[in-house]
Amino acid sequence: MTTRPGAGEPGAAGPGETRLLNPAMLGAASGAILVPLNSTMLAVALPSVMNDFGVSPAAVASLVTVYLGAVVIAMPLAGALGDRLGHRRVFLAGVGAFALSSVLAAAAGAFILLIVARVLQAASGALISTSAVALVRAAAPVRRRGAAFGLFDMLVTTSAAVGPFIGGLIVSLLDWRWTFLLAAPVAITAALSVGLWHPSRTGGEVPLGAPATPRPVDPVGLALLAGLLAALLALLLDGQTLALPAGLALPALLAALVWWERRVEHPAIDLRLFSRRAYTAAVAGVLGATVILHATLVLVPLLVERILRGDALASGLVLLGIFVLSAVAAPIGGRWSDRVGRRAPAVIGSVITALGFGILWLYVASNGTTGASLAILALLLGAVGVGFGLAGSPRQTAALESVGGAEVGMAASTYYTGRYLGGVVGASLAGLVLGGAVTAGGISLGFAILSAVAVAVAIVSLGLPGQATVAR
Repeated sequence: MTTRPGAGEPGAAGPGETRLLNPAMLGAASGAILVPLNSTMLAVALPSVMNDFGVSPAAVASLVTVYLGAVVIAMPLAGALGDRLGHRRVFLAGVGAFALSSVLAAAAGAFILLIVARVLQAASGALISTSAVALVRAAAPVRRRGAAFGLFDMLVTTSAAVGPFIGGLIVSLLDWRWTFLLAAPVAITAALSVGLWHPSRTGGEVPLGAPATPRPVDPVGLALLAGLLAALLALLLDGQTLALPAGLALPALLAALVWWERRVEHPAIDLRLFSRRAYTAAVAGVLGATVILHATLVLVPLLVERILRGDALASGLVLLGIFVLSAVAAPIGGRWSDRVGRRAPAVIGSVITALGFGILWLYVASNGTTGASLAILALLLGAVGVGFGLAGSPRQTAALESVGGAEVGMAASTYYTGRYLGGVVGASLAGLVLGGAVTAGGISLGFAILSAVAVAVAIVSLGLPGQATVAR
């Protein structure tokens, strides 16, 4: 049975214990919300972007897939830079660059320029994501990490929750371009909070300003990883011209990446992390969870706006349930995992998600284009959100506490590589299921596939630590 740490132990309660809600947490969360806030606001704007530039559903979905693919490529470099230069410095650089690239996206006059701006946002988002979780891990008391990541997830998910509503409001009253401009004040808030934070005053276990052991960058590994992901994107996004060469290149690039990364001392992707069962289960789980999330962000707005004849604001309100209830459940899942272990909340949350999408599949398939209710859709997506919230913070905590402090940048970047790779697959999956037309049958099939993915996530989550492991 897990016991409360005594006085003097790491994480013990006392006068010197770090508060969970501190400048580091608020600043890290303010920066981390830039990525999901931008994505969820853009989700409800996708039909407007499609109309403005005259592109197909598959093409507009590439705004999501190209962005996520670029994040995946940039993640290992971001983690290495954080370990080498300090996570606080990298975080500040990331939020500044994200604000600038968002302004470029708002000013884009052609679809290809919007794609370029999204790639720049992706590189900035990678710097933010890896360094934000490192800031939280370092600032949190050891025995309260589950609660700390639950609070972090709640703050970040709350932003994602209001994103569809704010995005729908902006698109309805102004224009989709204004959704990008909102990043500037958020970035300024994050930069001020983290820039004024002094790590030495928090009790964090790793000095985040100047790491003692700089980690060199692995350019060959990064190049092989970039080629592998480019081939994967080509295979997912192009069903004709590039499919054959991409399919042939994938196994060769994967074999070369594994061979190289096992030889170098400081690899871009440290495959030795996957010798730890908890870490492997966490990465596999987050990959599956983001397949679900990003496919949902493509399918639901198209269902609401193209089939049920709602507007962008209606899309935002329907998606609000998944993020609001996820934000509510996130700290519950984190605190629960501190008491019973990381495994149980993650498995139960994934099962709830699977049930929610299973009912969505049957409901949309039976009601077609006329009888579906927006309120029922929002309610079912709220159940999905509860599952996401319960599972998310225990999974992330398990991944980051399975490594030592010197490896946290690599562990975080590899974890987020899996997370955003899942997003690439999810958005591409939605585009492939829909093809060139948005139909109720295609969307219901997509929900059925996502239910099956959630079942798979529940199964792999059995590999997360139980109560006894967490107590040790």
